[in-house]
Amino acid sequence: MRMNDPKQALNKIEDLLNAARGTDDLFHRAAAFSAISILVENLGNHLKKYAPYAAENIESLRSHASSMLGYDVTIGHSTEQHHLWALAAIAALNEALDKLSR
Repeated sequence: MRMNDPKQALNKIEDLLNAARGTDDLFHRAAAFSAISILVENLGNHLKKYAPYAAENIESLRSHASSMLGYDVTIGHSTEQHHLWALAAIAALNEALDKLSR
């Protein structure tokens, strides 16, 4: 599946992470996790074709978003730390997309 706007997907992922960070509601966190999972998978498929070097950052985003939202182990780190790591992965992926557009 081709993504029309991978930057928009990253922006939505960041919006969802920030919104989910502010709630303990299981349903809201599950909805955010579901949407983020789909967006990350689609983004990963897109970047696999155009920027395979970004795979590590896709995996980092997937892993830290999952841990932050309670769907993977935290390996002893806080939700806030996983949130920061997910944001760092988003920043790195934005840089990769910027390189592609040059």
